[in-house]
Amino acid sequence: AFELAIKMGAHGIERDIYETADGKLVIHHDNDIKRMTNGVEAKIQETDFDTLRTYNFNGKWGDKYGFVKIPTLHEVLDLFRPTDKNINIELKEGSTQYLHAIYNAVKEFGMEEQVLYSSFDHTKLARMKAIHPNAKTGALYSEPLIYQPWNYAKMADFTALHPSYNQLYRFQEQGIDFVKEAHDAGIAVNPWTANKEGIMRRLAIWGVDYIITDYPDVALRIIKELNEAEA
Repeated sequence: AFELAIKMGAHGIERDIYETADGKLVIHHDNDIKRMTNGVEAKIQETDFDTLRTYNFNGKWGDKYGFVKIPTLHEVLDLFRPTDKNINIELKEGSTQYLHAIYNAVKEFGMEEQVLYSSFDHTKLARMKAIHPNAKTGALYSEPLIYQPWNYAKMADFTALHPSYNQLYRFQEQGIDFVKEAHDAGIAVNPWTANKEGIMRRLAIWGVDYIITDYPDVALRIIKELNEAEA
């Protein structure tokens, strides 16, 4: 998926990071591997890395991609180091050394400027800022946060808001320009996960900074169409 994103010309990728039982950092969305291994009952934090690498993470795609090994953070950083793509690292679960280990890997690859850290756990974002004061951070949320989330983000010294896209619709219905308010406060807006063309188009018209989507090729086409219409 990450290789395809590069080929499609996506501006960046988003991936979730978990820590294995023996302290390795791996890319996976769920905290257990059942869905992507077709039934293996195991939690990433309770399983060592070598054992995880014996399972085929081919999910619903069967043999289409052959034997799929769970990727490490280092492998994905190595893939993107030659590019100028943005890397959105969603912080999930790990030990007390989890955040330090992630930052040390990013620093080792010299990719601090390419990386933004996001999380539903905003305490983790604050802790990452304590580790790396210049870290870019995005506050993920799906329910109404507060009346003026851009002021909350500014107070917390976050770089961006990452709301579910319906939160922007909620503000627009009340006559409040969410994106303008956030931008006036110096906060970027990167909504998720917009997969329908009409939603992508509306978000682009509203001027969001990035659209988090499973279909970057569609989003890029819509953005191009809008830019050409304005020219």
